[in-house]
Amino acid sequence: MELTLIKDESLLVIKLPRMFEAFIEIIIKLIGLYFTYLVFKKMGISLMGKEFQTDTLFSLLLLPVLYIFKDSHVVFKPFTIKVLLNDKDVTVTSGFFTKRHDKLTIRTVDNIELITTPIGRLYNYGTLHLYTPGATVTLPYIKNAIEIQVRIENIMKVQNGN
Repeated sequence: MELTLIKDESLLVIKLPRMFEAFIEIIIKLIGLYFTYLVFKKMGISLMGKEFQTDTLFSLLLLPVLYIFKDSHVVFKPFTIKVLLNDKDVTVTSGFFTKRHDKLTIRTVDNIELITTPIGRLYNYGTLHLYTPGATVTLPYIKNAIEIQVRIENIMKVQNGN
């Protein structure tokens, strides 16, 4: 099997649809938290009557809200990712202030996992996880992820002589 692959091909990372998807996930979490607040408020009033203090309930739900906002940086994460693929290895660089640089030799890959979301299927992108005995490298929000998975599997076959 002959394989032709451009050296250090930069894979397209989907940015705006993933940003929208992350924003929607945060909104859904906040709406769920609000409904939790309403249910507990209703239960508190029905159990305790006028003695029930909504301030206590509000303070108990403040920490989960802060936890949700703590992870809001994922909205901008796609704008910091660069993925390079060649016939020997894959390299993922991510981060704005703190740069993370992952490199994995393709011949050592044991398994490839593809994760797609409903919006990812609509816009034809997904996240690939490449597993080796000692490491995992994630290729996040890759356009045409199924085609990239097949290409990596073909590279693995050529390199392993299958």
